[in-house]
Amino acid sequence: MTGIVQIVVRGLSWLALIASVSAKGDALRPRADVSACKLAANNDIYLSAGFGYELNCAPSIGTLSAFMIFVDFDDQGAIETPQSLHDFFLPAAAEWYATSSYGALTLNVTADTSRFYRMPAAASSYGWERGLSYETHQVYIQDALDAYGKTIPPTDVLYVVPTANASAISFSPTFMGDVETRAGVYVAKKSVTFGLDAYRTWKYLVLNHETGHTMCLPDYYPFNGSATGLFIGGWNLMGLISGPSPDYFAWDKWRLGWLSDEQIECVAEAGSSTHMLTPLEKAGGSKAVVIKHNSTNALVAELRTADSLDLASCSTGVLLYTVSTMTATGEGPVRVVDATPTSGGCAGDRLNDAPLSLNGTSSYTSRDWGIKVTVVTQTGDGVEISVEVS
Repeated sequence: MTGIVQIVVRGLSWLALIASVSAKGDALRPRADVSACKLAANNDIYLSAGFGYELNCAPSIGTLSAFMIFVDFDDQGAIETPQSLHDFFLPAAAEWYATSSYGALTLNVTADTSRFYRMPAAASSYGWERGLSYETHQVYIQDALDAYGKTIPPTDVLYVVPTANASAISFSPTFMGDVETRAGVYVAKKSVTFGLDAYRTWKYLVLNHETGHTMCLPDYYPFNGSATGLFIGGWNLMGLISGPSPDYFAWDKWRLGWLSDEQIECVAEAGSSTHMLTPLEKAGGSKAVVIKHNSTNALVAELRTADSLDLASCSTGVLLYTVSTMTATGEGPVRVVDATPTSGGCAGDRLNDAPLSLNGTSSYTSRDWGIKVTVVTQTGDGVEISVEVS
């Protein structure tokens, strides 16, 4: 059909990945099956950061299919073409997923760029404010589907893209319920409704942030109005979208199926061990050491470098963060550990230089949890760390 554009970005070949450990680590490691570190999600906690969360999540491996429509309003009509807005997001956002997932996820977006579809109500009438209710959001989506007036084959995600002239549609939330027409026809598992913040502030990466929600990733920024980087600085775009190190955490990638169990080292009992880590930004090798504190909390160590999606990183090294499956989205389910608390940070946030490194602070001790992590050696190919659990 005229005006229909389909974008498919296929990732790199999936590699057989083998975690490497030192002979010393083999001798001393408190051995644990990696399943011991797969903290289970609590489905009573909204977007719990554990494994097995159930909310009809969009697929995170294989193909995530989406359909994109473009809308404008009587009071805020389009001043651009649908194709220009399509190109604002794609193929860049799809390429981001191909890179971050090491080729495990293909974002396949079909877009009707033939025209803008006029919404039945003024943009100013939709009450588009933070805290937008489920019902108000649903009305907007169903109005967009009514305006579109055509059958959309069932898909994973519906993207609703307004004209950049629609200043009243100020931000870009994700609708987390099933998407249906007013007649009850199923359309999608989730919907992302873009807004002015995409065009003015976050650019195409807002699609990667919001599509992360469709795969049931939580928000890592605080909902209480505190600084966006309060919990994690700029280390993951599920927090600060424009941060210098936007790639997903290794914990996220493991949950999403982008990292295999063989790429994760699990420590679940007292003792000393050594582990090799390779850069998160590159495919292959061991990507994280998960140190289990209890059934709902863990400390994770991963190696971050100024490469690929994290090219703008202002600090590199072994990043430490805690994971809590009992903490809801927006309340700090993941919190970066600041190994350099007196440094003042970099790139506008105190946590952006948090990693351990032989070039600076090389060891961190959590007395409350009885864990000590130390960088032993580092090369261009990776680092060796020691873990002591008392």
